[in-house]
Amino acid sequence: MDRRALGIAGVAVAGAAGITALLRWRLWSHGVPSTPTPPVGDYFDAAELVRNREYRRGVWAMAAAAVPIAPAVAIAVACTSGRWAGPLARAAGGRPWRAGLLFGAALSLAGTLAALPLRGARYGWGREFGLITQDLPAWLVDVGKGAVIGAVISAAVASGAAVLIARAPRWWWAGLACGIAGFVYLSSLLTPVVIEPLFQRTKPLDDPVLARQIIELARKEGVPADRVLVNDASSRTVTANAYVSGLGASRRIVLYDTLLRDFPREQVLVVVAHELAHVKHRHVLKGTTWGALLAIPGCLLCFALVGARTGWGPSGAPGGAGTRVVLRRLAIVAATASVAGTAAAPLGNWVSRAYEREADWTALRSAQDPASQISLFQGFVRTSLGVPDTPRPVQLWFGTHPEPIERIGMAERYARDPDPAG
Repeated sequence: MDRRALGIAGVAVAGAAGITALLRWRLWSHGVPSTPTPPVGDYFDAAELVRNREYRRGVWAMAAAAVPIAPAVAIAVACTSGRWAGPLARAAGGRPWRAGLLFGAALSLAGTLAALPLRGARYGWGREFGLITQDLPAWLVDVGKGAVIGAVISAAVASGAAVLIARAPRWWWAGLACGIAGFVYLSSLLTPVVIEPLFQRTKPLDDPVLARQIIELARKEGVPADRVLVNDASSRTVTANAYVSGLGASRRIVLYDTLLRDFPREQVLVVVAHELAHVKHRHVLKGTTWGALLAIPGCLLCFALVGARTGWGPSGAPGGAGTRVVLRRLAIVAATASVAGTAAAPLGNWVSRAYEREADWTALRSAQDPASQISLFQGFVRTSLGVPDTPRPVQLWFGTHPEPIERIGMAERYARDPDPAG
């Protein structure tokens, strides 16, 4: 890389560090006390965890094997751009927007196909252990839906990026960063009403007693709870869970039907209190802001690598030759973004774990039932074939939630002293 590229890359890295520090200061969790982790043997029988650990070792191995697939595909595509950029530019009639559209869709589908064997292996592994209940045809339909959605999104992003690269050779990275930031917020807003219904069926909670209890919990926390829904998770899995998604008018809390079926009411209320805490503390909005702001240094890093590999000037006159340069640059952007996004996974999970801890502590203070919270996490380990003490490297890279034994320790801490300053 030349000095200019190195300088820009250095600014991008420093900018990412600065944004991370700023967001760590302003958008972090607050008031969560430190909690010692109790011995696993206090809550779980080692013999009963043998099968769980066997299942999880397989899952972890397949997850680790899948990590480099998307970056490897994107890098291979970028390294071979001399072979395919010309034909693709001709197929697009020399139009950058059309070339980007074709490139984005093709790259997304190539990544999906490359990852499909491991996804199939994981599906088979879950079926073998009885965790996945969805039959193969239904699973393949969901895979197909995901592939189409991914290709459409990738095509739209790549098309916009191609136009920016062609028309603003020095500032396309800034326009792309703004576009990605807007897309991140838009996806958080629209996912509950556009994407999720394609993969699950939901209905309003029809238990009037539980509904009243949820409304009371929500009233206590100052959170609107008029969109508490139940989905048909039992058609796909035996695991129990819940989540909150959406922003503003699209926000909703969704409970798995397996949670209502397999867990007692007091534990369901603990889960609801946890999800209401996510809403109260605006975790979806905060997490979205992390992704949106970090897109700025990410796009600047892409600009540095594009300049180092293809120069800093315009792509050339409109038409075949210029569009070939645009496609080469677009492929470098895609490869850089894929590698950077993969490398940033631990950062995203670190943020997620912090928000989950804050939601756990808020739920304890709201529901005031640490015994049910302890029993809930014991039940989650049992029904999901989980382990209470995930290996450290696995937790750092893949862990979106604190370990169950840590969450049990927090409940113990609340039972001893509910004052976080104590």
